[in-house]
Amino acid sequence: MKYWMAGLSVTAALMVGSCGGKIDEMRQAVQNVKELSKAGENIEKANEVNQARHEERRKRGDTLAMPYQDLQKYLPESISGYAPQEPTGSTMNMTGMSYSTAARRYTKPGADGSEESVEVTLIDYNASADLYTGMTALWGANFSMEDQNGYSRSFDAGVKDVAGWEHYDKQGKNSEITNALGGRFILTVKATGQSNNDMTKSIAKSMKLSDLAAK
Repeated sequence: MKYWMAGLSVTAALMVGSCGGKIDEMRQAVQNVKELSKAGENIEKANEVNQARHEERRKRGDTLAMPYQDLQKYLPESISGYAPQEPTGSTMNMTGMSYSTAARRYTKPGADGSEESVEVTLIDYNASADLYTGMTALWGANFSMEDQNGYSRSFDAGVKDVAGWEHYDKQGKNSEITNALGGRFILTVKATGQSNNDMTKSIAKSMKLSDLAAK
């Protein structure tokens, strides 16, 4: 990928010299290509780090996903103002693949009489590294998109080896953040009736993200 990007940068630079009236525009185009190349390098580097960590776990015999009962212990016991439901979960093992999921829902009455909720889901992709990589590939590219309906973008989770992705639905006032942890775990926090993503980010930060990212 990085060699293709470099070649594209050279091509754009050559075009600058042949378009006298559009030099500024072409310079911006070259800058955009450089930023795209850097994003590609960041993605490649992140993938290499995740693969190295996966190999380290394999060497020490850690090849299966954590049992869902253990994953449930990382879910919040309570969220202020919400009533917790019983956690759910499952573990699946088969040749070449293993993953576990644990989830918990928290609810409260909304101002208009409807039910507001928070859902926290934690998935262990320890034996499904390719699937994990495919899900998080764009996160290292500082990708963002926004329109009248909402926005999606990567963000700094502020924790070592933890990457963040957020989405906000302006029309429905639904918040969703996702954290990639240590090349292994995916944490998703969703909440209804929100004016921004502050609460979902706060819930994620209250969990033992650094412990999970270090596994």
